[in-house]
Amino acid sequence: MTKLWVVLAMVLFGLLAQAGTRDVKKTYELINKGEALSSRDADSLEERIAKKPEDAEARIQLLSYYSRIPARGALSAIKAARLKHILWLVAHDPEEGLGLFQIATGIYLVNRVGDDLADAEACRLVSDLWLEQMKKNAGNVKLRREAVEAILFCSPELAEQAMAEMKDEAGLGRLYAYAVLGVTGRSYANRDPLLSDAALRASPFAKKAQGILDEATDQQLLMAAVGTLLRTGAILWADGKLDWDYTSMGHSLLAKIQEEAVDPFVLLTLPRTLPARGDRPPAMLRIGGNVQSRQLVQKVSPVYPTGARDAGIEGTVRMTALIGLDGKVLHLRPESGHAKLVPASVDAVRQWMYKPTLLNGKPCYVLTQVDVNYVLSPR
Repeated sequence: MTKLWVVLAMVLFGLLAQAGTRDVKKTYELINKGEALSSRDADSLEERIAKKPEDAEARIQLLSYYSRIPARGALSAIKAARLKHILWLVAHDPEEGLGLFQIATGIYLVNRVGDDLADAEACRLVSDLWLEQMKKNAGNVKLRREAVEAILFCSPELAEQAMAEMKDEAGLGRLYAYAVLGVTGRSYANRDPLLSDAALRASPFAKKAQGILDEATDQQLLMAAVGTLLRTGAILWADGKLDWDYTSMGHSLLAKIQEEAVDPFVLLTLPRTLPARGDRPPAMLRIGGNVQSRQLVQKVSPVYPTGARDAGIEGTVRMTALIGLDGKVLHLRPESGHAKLVPASVDAVRQWMYKPTLLNGKPCYVLTQVDVNYVLSPR
């Protein structure tokens, strides 16, 4: 598991460092240190926290430690210690979560069912505290979103209510797709779907969710639902944790999405057929432009448009680029720049080639930013 954190830290650091005020690289390092703790180390950190409750570094390490190997001690004691730190986090740092909310970790999450650390009563306590925080900070949208993410599987009805109040149609689409798939929770290591439970797929909430999706017309909700259904379903199927063919429902939802509402970046990377067992779908990483530019192996310079040159037009054309598994540019979306400079920029960047990006040895899609600069030569 340590290697996974190292890879994620190296690949995602350039983007994630902009997402919050804490040092993302340091957070990953603390998670890795937590994995390697001995029981004696953990006891020492608990003593440290008893003297200094705001010691975020100690709490991150302990959450990592308690979330990894339940066999290290009595399961009930580990669950209690873990819950204590999660409740402290929600009570004292609900916006940043000690810096954990901005990275791909689930060590601060509680699942209701589905794994050794799952705990229905802990779920209730955590959900109640998040509800209290949402009420105390009613105008804080960021906190509200973090709360919803934390209780998504503990209290789907409460999450649904909060999303509806925020008019978060995309969030509702994800929630309903998870319910239809019967997802029990997320991995504490990386927030991957934990498993699918047939009883949850047959629950009243899941039946309600399926009915809503069958009748849905909101394009944001549909896009989020189909993306979650097809990608999460593919992961569960590949892992041997799902025996229900979700793809027919996925295609039914796709048929309702209007062409102008389609996000091509999501659409081009969706796994639309059942994968082979053991063959997870490729991931899509968001990587900063400066970091991704180091992977360029072929760069074609744009031709300066004559009309723009004659008009004295200079500047930067900024584009979002989707890079395929083989390093080719699959899609470009201009974000800013003079209209006379955009077509030449798109034509040039379409020909660029990157070294394929690997995650755990497997090629993945990359969403990145590309800037093309135009500067007139002095006459």
